[in-house]
Amino acid sequence: MKSLFCALALLPVLCFLSSHALVAEDGVTGTTIMIGNEKETGGFSGDEENLGFALAAREANDRGGIHGRTLQILGYVRKGGAAEGVANAKRLVEVDKVFCLLNFSSMPLAMALAPYVMEKKVPYLFPHQGSATLDGKRYIFTSYPYYEDECEIMLQYLSQKRGFRKIAVLYADNAYGRIFRDKLKEYAVRFGYETAGEQAIKEMKPADLTNEMKELQKGAPNALILALYPEQAKKALEAKGRLAWKDVTMVSTGPLTDEDYLNVEGGHGEGTIGLCLYPDPSISPEPGVVEYRKLMAKYHPGKQVNRYSLYGYVFGKLVIEGMQRAGKDLTREKFIEAMESIKNWDSGGILPPVTFSATNHHAQTAGLIAQLKDGKFLPLTGWMETSKAQK
Repeated sequence: MKSLFCALALLPVLCFLSSHALVAEDGVTGTTIMIGNEKETGGFSGDEENLGFALAAREANDRGGIHGRTLQILGYVRKGGAAEGVANAKRLVEVDKVFCLLNFSSMPLAMALAPYVMEKKVPYLFPHQGSATLDGKRYIFTSYPYYEDECEIMLQYLSQKRGFRKIAVLYADNAYGRIFRDKLKEYAVRFGYETAGEQAIKEMKPADLTNEMKELQKGAPNALILALYPEQAKKALEAKGRLAWKDVTMVSTGPLTDEDYLNVEGGHGEGTIGLCLYPDPSISPEPGVVEYRKLMAKYHPGKQVNRYSLYGYVFGKLVIEGMQRAGKDLTREKFIEAMESIKNWDSGGILPPVTFSATNHHAQTAGLIAQLKDGKFLPLTGWMETSKAQK
């Protein structure tokens, strides 16, 4: 009888522990939330973005964390390409049991990782990539304007606002570069310009691009789109200088639109036009940018600010907003629903207001067209987006 009484007395406790175990979520304890990121990416932009994510997490932790839990970031070094990045992500999900994945930047990696996170129902948040193929997926939230939309914004501006009638493209010979090549052809009739030439670059680190640039020069384009990676773009600008090619406006694409990549020796990047995604992190008076600079000075004194760490910081804050909204009983499904509840989120001027829904997980549809003058990208317009996004 005594044994039966003890067993009955323990029953509520066992039921509580059992129910608690059923609702426990990977990566979430009573005191921590574990986030999967990358320790090193092998590239400047990816490492700086991840520094920005860590900056936002540190700010949140210093303010008491998320409902009493501190954010912890775990990652592994990526020395190779997309396959190694996917392997690292799987290790974080399956072995380390992280709550979500942040960034894992580059379009090839993001596209390779997407089917896995959808299968595992793991939130994959704000990879630095611009493919619209990630749109409409429940467990994925995307960041800046898709490259297809960037093409529409820029080509309309170049042809109709600047009056350029002949436009050529120098592109990386992969899925990223071909988007810009194909869209240049697609929009020619609609916007009233001529495609004046195209050259594909296969090597990620070419020794010299003088021959390719000389071929493009023969078409006498008013504008030349550089759908390239940083080391490719540097060689293209150096070749422009060697050819003394002055009667052409260079147009940067995607993450290439940054002073760190286009300020090459000889000033051959001067005058380049591009779609800038964020205000100048070094001088912008926008309150969100000012706060970012203060935190960088506090936690990384002497380190130069840039748009990549600003990117990580602002999208890190957006992740934190979703976690706060999800409440103390944090699960992946509650987090997704909380993110979808965000309406007109104010980043302090780093981004236009952000709104999500069950059918829209894309944070940013607009950018600022800017031009490189005296080594700084200066805005030529306010926020611009496609006609589709305006509806």
